[in-house]
Formats: sequence, C-alpha cells, structure tokens
Amino acid sequence: MKEKRIEVFIPRGSDREDPNYFVGINGVNYLLPRGKKSMVPPAVAEEIARSERAAEHLYENMDFMKQAGR
Repeated sequence: MKEKRIEVFIPRGSDREDPNYFVGINGVNYLLPRGKKSMVPPAVAEEIARSERAAEHLYENMDFMKQAGR
C-alpha cells in the first residue's frame, strides 16, 4: 500500500544557505530542493511546519529581548 504524500513548498534561501532543505525523521533523511514544491510523507510535512513555528517563536523572542534591552 502506497503511503500518502503531502505537497510542501520550501522557500528559496539566501545565497549563503544550502540549496536543499534537510529533514531527518527516525533515521530517514530527506533533502528537499529550495524554491520548489515536493511531495513528502505527512510526518515530514509536520516536522517542516514545527520547524517553521519554532523559528517564528525564536524571532519573536529575539525582537522582545532587543526591545527590553533599550
């Protein structure tokens, strides 16, 4: 039985970033091209979303700390 796949889009990164986005889950590694859509298992899509939420939270905290330091 074929596993369900979900389409994800990884935005293009800066010139200094790797052209591929690395995701590893339970010993299985995925290299997804930046700037293109990819079909991935649901667990990979969930990990990408979790990572994006964590980065957003980090940037919010950094902004808060910068404001508090003034």
